[in-house]
Amino acid sequence: MKQRTILIQNYHPPGTQGLIRDFKKIGFRVVAPDSNWGRISYYAPNDGLGGELISYEEFVALPPGYVMIACKPQEEDFKKLARSGNHGIILNIAQQHHEYESGISDIMICPDIGLYNNYSSHIKHKLLYFPRPFIESIPTKNIETAYYGKKIYSYINLPHHWPRGSQAFAEFTSKYDGECEQYGTDASGGALSHAQCHTKMAEAFFTVHLKDAEGYGLTCLESMMIGTPVVGLNSLMAGTTLKAFFLDDTTSILADTIDELVARIDAITLQDYAAMCKACESRVLDLTSDARTVDKLREAIEEDESSAA
Repeated sequence: MKQRTILIQNYHPPGTQGLIRDFKKIGFRVVAPDSNWGRISYYAPNDGLGGELISYEEFVALPPGYVMIACKPQEEDFKKLARSGNHGIILNIAQQHHEYESGISDIMICPDIGLYNNYSSHIKHKLLYFPRPFIESIPTKNIETAYYGKKIYSYINLPHHWPRGSQAFAEFTSKYDGECEQYGTDASGGALSHAQCHTKMAEAFFTVHLKDAEGYGLTCLESMMIGTPVVGLNSLMAGTTLKAFFLDDTTSILADTIDELVARIDAITLQDYAAMCKACESRVLDLTSDARTVDKLREAIEEDESSAA
């Protein structure tokens, strides 16, 4: 059997790395544009993400394979690229309120339970797909040091885009006695590299996540995979994949008010905290396992190709 090829353009580095990793696991040759090719309007560099960089001329010479549309801004350009070479299209739908051309693809992967349930297009292979966070090197967590250090960090790039979350975070920092900082491009702590975020997550007591809307929650899952539980408000987590699958009383602290949240954080014992750290790591590893993700994706692709033959 000839090796399948898929073109994947960077849309969000950690998310893109996870997709590239998963398609490689099922035997794909993953290629990526080495530039904007003079025809990709929504472009970000693909260097270092795991895909094989190729020129437009090399892409044109490829036999029919697949092109991924990883986000709505890529749709028009990548539809043209796919159709110019008779390539199939695979949709990655991780953003709210995005609707694609009817019949554009028979295969869709989506980590957002609300979007998955409400997506109106009839897609033959619609997979609720939880990609495992891409962490190049998982830092060691000292549970006891984290517990007594009481440091709580937040990771939101543009907090001013989320007014309810920003207001809740301001209230949280005013009422929590321990160290509390927010990191991101426009956040008070400034931007960190991916690796620096992971180091902070490992040393933290909790990751606090207060955001008006959340499609999947990779930051929270990275934190949990490292062994640091998540805290937040039920009102902001309602209807999310995080709340439906990953966060419960064994893996997180969710409360109805900031006062309740702070009180429950302050009351947790070291023994219960250690159990929560282990539980959140196990939850992510279980729900993002190959059996729940790449194996199902492989089956969908093979069935799609078989029916088209």
